[in-house]
Amino acid sequence: MFRKRLHSFISEVIPTVMDGVVGEVPRGLAFRGALYRAGLAGLTIGTRFGGQGLGSEYELAYAEVAADRASVDDKMFFLGVNVILPALIDIEENALAAEFGPRILSGDTIACQLFSEPEAGSDLASVRTKAVRTEGGWILDGQKVWTSYGHIAGVGLLLARTDPTVAKHRGLTMFLLDMDAKGIEVRPLRQMTGESEFNEVFLSGVFVPDDRVVGGVGTGWTTTLTVLGHERLAVAKAGENTVRRPLPVARIIESATDSVSLDTLLDAWMDERTAALVSRQIARRAQAGIPLGPETSLGKLLRTRNGLRAAKLAAEYSFDGGLAWIPESGGGDLAFEILNAPGMAMGGGTDDIQRNTIGERILGLPREPLVAEGNAPK
Repeated sequence: MFRKRLHSFISEVIPTVMDGVVGEVPRGLAFRGALYRAGLAGLTIGTRFGGQGLGSEYELAYAEVAADRASVDDKMFFLGVNVILPALIDIEENALAAEFGPRILSGDTIACQLFSEPEAGSDLASVRTKAVRTEGGWILDGQKVWTSYGHIAGVGLLLARTDPTVAKHRGLTMFLLDMDAKGIEVRPLRQMTGESEFNEVFLSGVFVPDDRVVGGVGTGWTTTLTVLGHERLAVAKAGENTVRRPLPVARIIESATDSVSLDTLLDAWMDERTAALVSRQIARRAQAGIPLGPETSLGKLLRTRNGLRAAKLAAEYSFDGGLAWIPESGGGDLAFEILNAPGMAMGGGTDDIQRNTIGERILGLPREPLVAEGNAPK
């Protein structure tokens, strides 16, 4: 019954809802709104937080039915729906989750994540954005970068330093702030895909009330690990629909069909790299049920490596078609995925960070020696 309802929604409701809707934000709002009204948003999120309160098997059913048919227009809600809201629930910030959950799931609010800084990318514990105690809350000053959809977000989850006198992992606190607050300036960064999904965010005297502290003062690092765990888990699962996924093998072969000779097409099918990509994509699907913890790095690493391999094959088999940047020609999506693939390997932690996590926290290998500032090996 549930699968039949999904089929009907995707094949009948969505085409009607999206017909004639133009523009990234309007299309995203249309899709997310339709999903929420149909009772299909937040399938495994509790009802008190705006979700459906269903079991994981419903989420799996949606992933299977929606594969290759879910709307890429929903990607602006990816972080809020799959990372920030589940993390708030996990951290037991129930009041914040209850307040923002329905808004995030319905599309009324886009959420972003303000972690990385110019001097603190993979080493998030080195963030310099500071939060100073004031009456009723905190004053924030600093800079963030690579903030996805910060230019259209209504709320942001931000990591800041509240105590500079203690070890860097201990003096951090997480905040949930309104992106339209006084003192916030957002500057989009243009990418080689032609999009400006990422942003720089400058904070100057931004006030955040006490009830927007997430997880407690000084617990920012623990909270960060929880958020990143959900992000890596979400990224690992993302290949089950068209939102933030590696190119499927079928699309690569289709590009070869459109632009090369029959001999080359046969070579594409027989290429051991194509076979390896198929097996890896099957293996990645098997990891969709991995638990929240260091194991999420396995799925995230496999997913991004698949993406890079798929993009390389697509570029090779499509030849000049892979370089086309004319969406109406039918090759625009292929060119976008080829150019977008390198960036996929950075969101949620680079591949090297994932390997460190796997080696140290899963395999029990010795930690890499820390290089003190100014004492890097020659």
